[in-house]
Amino acid sequence: GTMKNIGMVLAEQGRLDEAMEKFQEARRIYRALNDGRRDGPCCDVASALSCMGNVQNRRGELEDALRLYGEALSIYRSVSQRAREMGGRSRLALQEVASTLKIMGMVHTKRGELDRAMACFQDAIDILRQNFNEKGSGPVVTSILSRIGGIFSKMGKLEEAMSHYHEAYDLATRTFGTTDHPEVAQVLHYIGGIHQREGNLEEAMRCYKNSAKIYQTTLGRNDPTVATTLVCIGSLHYIEKNLDGAMSYYKEALRLNRSAYGTRHPDVIPTMKSIALIHAKKENFDSAIEVFTEVLNIKTADVGRVHPEVASAHKRIGNVHYQRGDLTSADAEYREALSIYQQCLGNDHQTTKSATAVVDKVAKEAAERQQQQQSSSSSSSTSFFKRAPKGYDSL
Repeated sequence: GTMKNIGMVLAEQGRLDEAMEKFQEARRIYRALNDGRRDGPCCDVASALSCMGNVQNRRGELEDALRLYGEALSIYRSVSQRAREMGGRSRLALQEVASTLKIMGMVHTKRGELDRAMACFQDAIDILRQNFNEKGSGPVVTSILSRIGGIFSKMGKLEEAMSHYHEAYDLATRTFGTTDHPEVAQVLHYIGGIHQREGNLEEAMRCYKNSAKIYQTTLGRNDPTVATTLVCIGSLHYIEKNLDGAMSYYKEALRLNRSAYGTRHPDVIPTMKSIALIHAKKENFDSAIEVFTEVLNIKTADVGRVHPEVASAHKRIGNVHYQRGDLTSADAEYREALSIYQQCLGNDHQTTKSATAVVDKVAKEAAERQQQQQSSSSSSSTSFFKRAPKGYDSL
């Protein structure tokens, strides 16, 4: 097990190539030790295969991850079957069968193979419920029920999603014997999301706030887990046009994420964009540009200068300049965005075409404004251009 444990430490450090080598070596050793057995591969071989699958999953090599998980699953099933034939039951093998089915369901979900994901999740739940009591299987079944709810949500089947989330909530409170548990908070967050999609904003707000309260009670006020829920509360305030309320929750979420991940981590970007949008809404244009520029710098450091997301960051800065009527600065940002889109996506991509249309429109407006200024002594005020150019959202 030493080789596998070293691999797990390396994987935790993000050294995936080295981790894979250790897991492959562990598999070789386990197979060599297992060669003399008549009853087939053991759980140790399957465990090494699962670890290799985890590496491929993190790399985004999802097809290969599924292959490795499938090999592990086959071994775990064989071990369980052999135990049954001998009149016993291998609880470890059964747990690993359910666990492997769960993670395969998660990978199928990533690949958009929702029916396959659903089948894996349901098989895992059936195995757990048939072989373990509710107290023992409750935490895992709660998690899987929530994932099934997420699949129904992706399918737009909100009633089925809500049903599974409520089932997960009831199971979690029974399993943990309290509502004050992070798993309960997570399910409440999901229920709030369904209420929000159904337009029931008051109930969504109640769920999100209860979720945030439980997270803060159980994990502490400085744990970043609550940040996503705080952002959702902020978005509801934003929808209700309570910009100050929204800003308060966004800033707290940003504080938590920065504390956990650092000030220049890509995970802080979504909250920063929300904060910048509120600044722009309140016509605090300098503040909006400052935050969007910080987003641009973080994104450029993460993915390089020539990337569609970097182009989008330039677009957002251009939008703020346009809102306050600075067409020259807006034009420069839009042209930079267009140049990047052309390099990344080509001239025929719809995003590039939309960016071209915006650049043309802004250039035309700038020419018209110059004409007006030449023919009239009363020039337009800088707050005249409040609406974004056509293509603003798609650029």
